[in-house]
Amino acid sequence: MAGETVLAVDDREDSLKFLREYVLEPNGYHMLEARNGVDALEITLTQKVDLIISDLVMPRMGGLELLESLREKGLDTPAILMTFHGSEGTAVRAFRLGARDYIIKPFAIDEMLGAIDRALNESRLRRERDQLTQAVFKVNQQLENRVQELRFLFGIGRSVTSLQNLEQILNRIVEAAVYLTGAEEGSIMLVDDSSGEMYLRAARGMGEKNAKTSRLKIQDSIAGQVVRTGRPVMIGGMNQDDSFKVTTGYFVKSLLNVPLKVTDRVIGVLAVNNKSKVQAFSERHLNLLAAMADYASIAIENARLYTRLASSANQAEQSSRELEKTVKVRTSQLQQANQQLLIAEKAAALGYMAAGVAREINTPINTILQHLPEFNNHELSEAEQLRLVSTLEQEALRCQEIIQSLLDFSGQRNYKPQPTNLNDVIEQAWLRYSQENEVNQKVKFVRGFDPHLPHVIVDPQQMEQAIFYLIRNAYRAMPQGGALRVISRTVGSEVQLIVSDTGQGISPEDMRHIFDPFYETDEHAYGLDLSITSAIIGRHKGKIEVESELGQGTTFTIYLPREA
Repeated sequence: MAGETVLAVDDREDSLKFLREYVLEPNGYHMLEARNGVDALEITLTQKVDLIISDLVMPRMGGLELLESLREKGLDTPAILMTFHGSEGTAVRAFRLGARDYIIKPFAIDEMLGAIDRALNESRLRRERDQLTQAVFKVNQQLENRVQELRFLFGIGRSVTSLQNLEQILNRIVEAAVYLTGAEEGSIMLVDDSSGEMYLRAARGMGEKNAKTSRLKIQDSIAGQVVRTGRPVMIGGMNQDDSFKVTTGYFVKSLLNVPLKVTDRVIGVLAVNNKSKVQAFSERHLNLLAAMADYASIAIENARLYTRLASSANQAEQSSRELEKTVKVRTSQLQQANQQLLIAEKAAALGYMAAGVAREINTPINTILQHLPEFNNHELSEAEQLRLVSTLEQEALRCQEIIQSLLDFSGQRNYKPQPTNLNDVIEQAWLRYSQENEVNQKVKFVRGFDPHLPHVIVDPQQMEQAIFYLIRNAYRAMPQGGALRVISRTVGSEVQLIVSDTGQGISPEDMRHIFDPFYETDEHAYGLDLSITSAIIGRHKGKIEVESELGQGTTFTIYLPREA
């Protein structure tokens, strides 16, 4: 990129001449020159300099001293040092002072051009970044303007479709048209088919006198031209002498009129004007006004249809009574069908639940039945008998745990909500898990508790059970080790609990069913744990969400209302 300003500093005229005639000017650079470091410093402080090429040894101030002075002044102007007699120590010092290159005289033209290009590359990239930033800022500003325009159009569209008062809708359309186009005034005029004139239906900024007397003949007005041709008109705003008659005695500097159409029939005109300021309207303004004209046409047509419908009120009322009778009959039939469907769904759910309970409880029962005959073996030692009793006890406790889980799932346990610190409940759940299970030492347990966590109104025992299941589920997902993070925090009116693991993750298909009781896949059976957790959270007017990615891990987030 040529055009940068390069300051050449050397006490030898032949060196400056060589740089000017063979290096800089032939390659499009603008060259300034100085015979010593003092003059060079003054030039750098008072003029725009993109690069300094300086000799090392000069009267009054040499190249190194110049770099030191620039640094003291807070200037980071790129610099290249030249010398006939260089040394490694001098080069090191030059680079420490910020020199971009160090060249031994005499040098080749290509060598110096390469050094210049490298030295300027950083500032060029910075300029390009600044230019891109400005371009992006401009585009963002344009996008913000377009979004604002779309919001206005969306709001008007909602007003039209909500069947509000027609007067309010049309006045809002005119107000939006004036705002979005930057016009001084706006209006909607409709065609009076009986008189062949146009009359004012809504206005903004036109003044009470002009608003009351605004009636135009279609034959001899700009708005009438729009009605006759069905095409918009956009004129004026180019110079101070522009002047266009809207109605008798009323002139404007610029105007934009668009037709209001119902099918192929023009029913009126949406107009914006600038009465005093010289400002032309653009194609963008035309497109915006055309969209708002469509909304106005829809609103007017809807109002006319509503009037026709109101005139047939008796017929509509009779039809309504007949429809009401039909709806009652259909509703009765639908209720019967829904009752039958509900019975069928309950039967199916009961069968599904029974099958799940059977699968869960059959395993410990079968184990008990398999070991009971061993009591008839009189040759068992006392230690073997104790082992057998311990096994049967564990399986019986497993049956008890399954029954307790069913009670938790059904909500049959006593529900005793009270102000509770969720951090204490988390610790209790972790303590219980560590006491009841052999903790995988390869799993790192990480706490992230908010020390100022507000209380929540929950049943501590039920909430402990829900968190216990989430901790157990996380450990089971990390048999090879990983990290279990439990975080509590406050967000607005909610207290959040996050349980995250780095385990196997859950597939998108399974994610839709993990809260279903006894849901199982070829790789994993979920049982009742997560179903109970979801039921407990719902019972406390909270919600639970899950995010997971295969091979990356799973995160459960619980949201509970904080104590009022």
